Amino acid sequence: MMVGGIFCDIQKAFDYVNHNILLMKLKFYGITGITYKLLKFYLKGRYQRVVLNNYSSSSCSNWGEITHSVPQGSILRPLLFLLYIKDLPKITNDNSKIVLFAYDTSMIITNPNPSNFEKKSVIKIIQDINEWFNINLVSLKLDKMHFIQFVTKNSSSTDFA
Repeated sequence: MMVGGIFCDIQKAFDYVNHNILLMKLKFYGITGITYKLLKFYLKGRYQRVVLNNYSSSSCSNWGEITHSVPQGSILRPLLFLLYIKDLPKITNDNSKIVLFAYDTSMIITNPNPSNFEKKSVIKIIQDINEWFNINLVSLKLDKMHFIQFVTKNSSSTDFA
């Protein structure tokens, strides 16, 4: 059995949470009624602007609505993020398993056929996870993404070069 792991780090995880996508997912998970309305009120209608050095009209940007991010300092922040990425493990097949822990995402990939391990397992899951992140407007820190193949003393690793 060939076994490998892909270890990812989500870039600015809590800041990339899109409010419309999150609210759509909350409805899908059955969060409706007053709870949904409270969460929508909590996320929507927040504005920000940039002020440089002093408070004069020439050094301020226009107010802009915040459409992404879970408010900082909130106890709901990790929970809402986990609800946002809860559907990520559904993209895998029988040969892989995604493990979520806050903004760290890991995939364990297995395949009994060494020739299919690279092409059908590892490359496919990387393509699938990249597509999920693009659809959900989340970015991976590609420089912190690592692949490790787990081998025993009696087996050899696959060269992915």
